[in-house]
Amino acid sequence: MKTAATMQPPAAKLALVITTGLLAVSFASIFIRWCDAPALVIAAYRISLASLVLWIVGGRKLLRVAATLSRREWQLGLLSGVALAVHFASWIRSLELTTVAISVVLVATSPFFVAIGARLFLGTRISKRFTLGLVIAFVGTVFIAYRDFFAGNDSFSGDLLAVLGAIGGAGYILCGRALRARLDNFSYISLAYTIAAIVLLLLVAAMRLAVPGYAVETYGLFVLIALVPQLIGHSSFNWLLRYLSAPVVAILLLGEPVLASILAFILLHEEPATLQIIGSVLVLIGVLLATQAESRAPAELN
Repeated sequence: MKTAATMQPPAAKLALVITTGLLAVSFASIFIRWCDAPALVIAAYRISLASLVLWIVGGRKLLRVAATLSRREWQLGLLSGVALAVHFASWIRSLELTTVAISVVLVATSPFFVAIGARLFLGTRISKRFTLGLVIAFVGTVFIAYRDFFAGNDSFSGDLLAVLGAIGGAGYILCGRALRARLDNFSYISLAYTIAAIVLLLLVAAMRLAVPGYAVETYGLFVLIALVPQLIGHSSFNWLLRYLSAPVVAILLLGEPVLASILAFILLHEEPATLQIIGSVLVLIGVLLATQAESRAPAELN
């Protein structure tokens, strides 16, 4: 007999949460492009405001949890936060240099780096299906980057930063796999977000970037970025993981690059080249194959 905690919710409710989560994370790149602030400042505001909300909601619990962490768990938490800071700083910067469509597709390749990291550090076996997905996605990435490499502008740098963002996201997920054996999701993301916020704020200070002095509209976008994609979007998919398998949720999240590209076409008038469209489709097919092969597939971070 199923308990209330495990009982499957109505299909309409699942569909509503899926739609809300997808729209929330897909608007991240649009809000970021509308922000009139440096990428590092946007990243710092995004994760700092999200951390602040988490501490307001569950600060007492987080202090109790923090007091029980071992030295190794603190080390993993620190590494996770640094990786998350790299993810956001690199990906948000990439949006200044390349199109939304290309940036969100390339950052969605994090499952490959998760599996490669698991193979290198945890001894996890990589399946033939995953390898096929990796090859297909690599070909797609070459298609995407080929035009940018010879274009003589900053787009290729944006492509590389998006991939670096995927690597940072993979590090965050790998650390999470280890820490989630001990911590609940709320405690883990609060720990990672807080450390990432500290890292990003230190970088902002070191680079002497302005924190105050932006337009009211920009501050409004900072709040939207923290609340909509970061908290509403992520919370929606974390809730879905109670009722759907991780691979299913990861597959659903492949809708984000598609929706973000459509939103960028409508709102930002961005139209990628034909070769880049083909490459993006190949990357998404490769990620889909890899996600199906990876029984503990990660959720997207954007």
